[in-house]
Amino acid sequence: MKLLCTLSIFAATTFAVSVQAQSFDLVITNGRVMDPETGFDAVANVGINNGYITSITSEPIEGLDSIDATGHVVAPGFIDFHFHGQDPFGIKLGLRDGVTSPLELEVGASPLNEYYEAREGKSQANYGASASHVAARLLALDGLDNPGGLPLYTDAVNRSAKDGAKWTLARTDPLSDGRARIMATVEEDLKQGALGLGFPVGYYTAVSGNEITEAAGLASKYNTFILTHVRYLSQIPPSGYLGVQELLSVAQVNNVPLIVQHVPSNCLGLTGECLNLLNQARDSGMKIAAEFYPYTKGSSIIGADYLAEGFQETTGMDYSDLLIVSTNETLTKETYEKYRAESPGEAMIMSHIKEEDMLKAFADPYAFVGSDAFPFTDENGQILPWDSPYEAGRGHPRGAGTHALVLRMARERDEVSLMQAIAKLSYFQADFIDEMVPDMRQRGRLQQGMIADITIFNPDTVTDNSDYPVGQGAIPSTGIPYVIVNGTVVVRDSKVLPDVFPGQPIRNPIIE
Repeated sequence: MKLLCTLSIFAATTFAVSVQAQSFDLVITNGRVMDPETGFDAVANVGINNGYITSITSEPIEGLDSIDATGHVVAPGFIDFHFHGQDPFGIKLGLRDGVTSPLELEVGASPLNEYYEAREGKSQANYGASASHVAARLLALDGLDNPGGLPLYTDAVNRSAKDGAKWTLARTDPLSDGRARIMATVEEDLKQGALGLGFPVGYYTAVSGNEITEAAGLASKYNTFILTHVRYLSQIPPSGYLGVQELLSVAQVNNVPLIVQHVPSNCLGLTGECLNLLNQARDSGMKIAAEFYPYTKGSSIIGADYLAEGFQETTGMDYSDLLIVSTNETLTKETYEKYRAESPGEAMIMSHIKEEDMLKAFADPYAFVGSDAFPFTDENGQILPWDSPYEAGRGHPRGAGTHALVLRMARERDEVSLMQAIAKLSYFQADFIDEMVPDMRQRGRLQQGMIADITIFNPDTVTDNSDYPVGQGAIPSTGIPYVIVNGTVVVRDSKVLPDVFPGQPIRNPIIE
């Protein structure tokens, strides 16, 4: 990592030229400008033209629009690789939480071109997705497509239950038609500019290791990375630690970079051991990243493999630790069996992570933040329109408060400095993939010449407000009054502006 490099060259080149006479599209004045890549940390004025930062200076500057950031931090816009809530209401909440690039890289999208086409000129934030191994399995093994590209926004998972949910249970032979169809779909989406390849194998643990290895070989072929929700949400054998070992071996054999998502959620009481393993792999020369979210409860679908009967022993939970989002219903043995049989795609919240294990990831010098923001729904399980009351949203509070919570934790605890927290929210993500994703080379930094994705927050008051009770899950963060996407103000005075769509695709070049 290049975090906290020396400042002399940067400061000299930035402040040497007077910009008093220059006019800007937008200026941000008197803010504490913080850049994790260089370590720059000083009160300065920022000038923006044509969507780019063109000046950072101590000299007075003027522009067509201005923001007085006195008492606030001016930081790179937050980047989230694990943002399932790709609907306008979900993106709106992400913006209130400082997220300028909410990307769907765990489950991914397929057909990828449909995902990008649906958002062109219509997104308030930047957007992008990985190739989806799970969507490829749904199509090849259950014959179910994903209109719009996103499996979580269709009833494909529930429909698959009618024919035995083959995508979760089938092991494909290397020479079978099913395997060939899976690989063809994955390869087509990689050629369409996917941001890596997502392997949420924790939802289909029956998949063979050679299928995962073959798909990872395609990621290597197209010079990209893989992300994984590993097998086995468990702290006893077969454990989440074993799942991490498996994907490390897949990454090493194929020479592909690897991001292991929500490490505490899978490793549980073995989180420290999993982080040590990943750090050892990094020290040996592998390109490895660990991700976490700052909560002790998780959220997923009730049909997940790791919640099969016997989950009590592997996870330490019981039926009463599972809550259905749409009904706010705490499960019993009877209702657990009913939902898994009849509605396996139903969103749920589970209590399974100890705070001490989450904090190990928070304090790890290399781990970065991924919210795992799930789509918010109304009481009938329907996606909410953009202008819905925040109180109407049902879902895990991480979809609204993850990034502000990390900043609050940095303020209230000693493990992580404010600069390190900003790096975990922005720079580390961009730095990890920018050699493979050209669109990321000018994001995640607050420097002259970079794209003007900027989050402005009050370090003394920024906080999350979302919580688990009904009516509180989607309450937006406060203390983040301005968010700028590609040089355009999208959040002003803590309000997301309607009909403003500066979001740009984060996408690799298409290969014909």
